[in-house]
Amino acid sequence: MDTMTETTENAGPMENWFLLMDPEWSPSSENEAPPIEAIVGLWPVEEGKLGKFRANPEYLPADENSPSDPVDAVLRLVLQGRAEAEHIQLMLRDSLFDIAMNGDGRPLVTKSPDDIPCVVVATGEQHRRRINSPDWRRIDLDELVVLLADGVDVLFNPGGPASVRLTGDFMRETLMMDEEQVAELYQNHQDATGLKIVPWDGTGPDDGAAAGDAAAEPDSAAPDSGAPAAPAPSGVSAAGGISVSSEAPVPGGKPAPGGTPAPASGETPTADGSATPDEPNQ
Repeated sequence: MDTMTETTENAGPMENWFLLMDPEWSPSSENEAPPIEAIVGLWPVEEGKLGKFRANPEYLPADENSPSDPVDAVLRLVLQGRAEAEHIQLMLRDSLFDIAMNGDGRPLVTKSPDDIPCVVVATGEQHRRRINSPDWRRIDLDELVVLLADGVDVLFNPGGPASVRLTGDFMRETLMMDEEQVAELYQNHQDATGLKIVPWDGTGPDDGAAAGDAAAEPDSAAPDSGAPAAPAPSGVSAAGGISVSSEAPVPGGKPAPGGTPAPASGETPTADGSATPDEPNQ
């Protein structure tokens, strides 16, 4: 089924941005324009400030196991116990993502593996392709919270390697963080290790991709290239507001692929980082 993505963002042209490149791609000459399929996404730059990350729907990872975008990357790190809920909050505040809509202006609501009603969010095109939805809307965290009814959580990337349910309260708390709290989190977690900034004054390729000011490319020699900066110390566990399942159902009846890296199937992490078995559905 062909679906369209609506957005409330200003769709006007952008003059400056940072591109996030696939870690396997590197320019062969100083001003070589990257192919559109090697661009993970971009951050627009206005008045010297970075806007929210926008995933490229035409991105094709060189490695099929690579994250599709920064939110997907940080969710994987959390499931591996290598990042914290705070990292998710920062990514959610600074990214756009797509919410499944039911065709009449309301979000599509489905049940999570532990039988909780959820809206469905895809952070990249690879995840959208697994979900049968009449419509999609590209939104930010503010718009997501407005659409989120009481008692409804958010299921991210169902059927993917890092399918995660975030509670509605967690989403609202993330939105309500003030600038001082956000700045403190960035200060505590900032780490540019493995990140290369490549100035670029070239022109876009003939297929319509426009040129930006710089490309941010994870260093392929660094561990976990393609993941967002600021990984938490090894051994940090996911905290409250997060539930995971190794086999999240995919809306529309499409089969879900194999399990997530951690925790084990049928377990949900608690706020102290331990895992407790999920109760079977009645």
